[in-house]
Amino acid sequence: MNSSKTTVTPFSNIEADYLTIDELLREFEEQGYPLPRKQVDFRRKSGVVNSHQIKTELNFSKVKGFGSRLVVKKEEAIEYLQRLKQQSVNITYKDVKRVVESYDEVMLKPARAAMRANRNFTGKIEDEIKGKLVEWGLAKYAYQKVGLELVIDFALITVTTRKRDEGDFVRCLINGKDVQIPDGLKLSVKSTSGNLLAVPEVETTWEGDWFVLAKLHLEDKFLYDAIKAGLGLIELDFERNLGWFEIRGFVSKKDFTNAKISYKGVNLPSPFAMDNDFGRENYIMLPTQLNQNPEDFISLLKKIKGSVKPR
Repeated sequence: MNSSKTTVTPFSNIEADYLTIDELLREFEEQGYPLPRKQVDFRRKSGVVNSHQIKTELNFSKVKGFGSRLVVKKEEAIEYLQRLKQQSVNITYKDVKRVVESYDEVMLKPARAAMRANRNFTGKIEDEIKGKLVEWGLAKYAYQKVGLELVIDFALITVTTRKRDEGDFVRCLINGKDVQIPDGLKLSVKSTSGNLLAVPEVETTWEGDWFVLAKLHLEDKFLYDAIKAGLGLIELDFERNLGWFEIRGFVSKKDFTNAKISYKGVNLPSPFAMDNDFGRENYIMLPTQLNQNPEDFISLLKKIKGSVKPR
């Protein structure tokens, strides 16, 4: 999972004009962007939600000469991979180290009555690290693309001061000075372990003018290796890629809460229905309903950077 493995031309070793799912998965991994098969299965789904036709991200179909196997045009797969590269950054142990250093007090706080209260300590730590790495990934992306230094909130949350760690970016650094991002441009990053941008109605009233759906693709054993390193059993390479952070799309809060565009419920209809319902109604959008154009998101980041002035 190292960018040094990236070949110059994607799929250059495949002469056919179409790729099977297995061929696509192998190439994505060689290029440094591994995806589990279930992710490709989801990204090739299409259907209707709330009278809206939901298009597929990867258009697999049956083609003469390939039997019953599903295939995608090679040129389409190359374009998709190029877009993934534009809307992602690598995550290394150095990133994990920075999160743990900044988030230590939160990591050790007692769990409150919530989902995480039922997790064991190791599970809680992994949840916290992954959750904050999503914010870190977006901040890293913004800095690499446009030099925008978003401020990540590592403060300890208390019942009296805030509802929770909202995952919002409301401040940035300009010439080393901490300044407020103007209303209309504040970002709220929402991570997904699955595929949906889903937000309970109450949370749509919190800070953030743009919802950014993000997904973290990490090695399953990254935390175990960190534990072994702490016990002196192995030595970590802090520059090694553990995975990658992906922006799945973004949308303004105004559009996201528009009943004519978004879907509201505890689950989506088939073929997008999840195995389990949400505990309460959420506004829900699928990634292809969001703006997935990397250039448009980069333009938003540039607008944020240009709108703030140091005091």
